[in-house]
Amino acid sequence: MFRRLAVIALLSVLVVSAKTKTYSFNISEHATVGNAQLTPGQYHLKLDGPQVVLTDKAGNQIDVKANVEAADRKIDETSITYSTADGANRILSIKLGGSRIVVLFE
Repeated sequence: MFRRLAVIALLSVLVVSAKTKTYSFNISEHATVGNAQLTPGQYHLKLDGPQVVLTDKAGNQIDVKANVEAADRKIDETSITYSTADGANRILSIKLGGSRIVVLFE
C-alpha cells in the first residue's frame, strides 16, 4: 500500500513539473516588455501554461501578457527581437533555445 502511494506521489510531481518550464536570458540594455521596464542583467522566464512570468536577479517577479507559439523547428540558442523607437528598446519576442517555443509580447 505504501509503495503504491509513493509511486502515485512521484508521478504527480513529475506531471506538475513537466507543465512548468523556466528559461534564462540576458539583456544588455534597458528595455520594456509589456508595461514593465527591464534593466540590463539576467532574467528567468517561466512558462506556466499561457502565463509568462519574468524574474530578475533580485527575485522580483514581473507578470507579462504574451502569446506562446511553436516554431517550425528546434531553436538552437535563445534570441531576443527588439523594436527601437525614440531611443527606447521594446522586446517584441524571445525565441527560447533548446525548445520550439517563441514568446510574443503584447
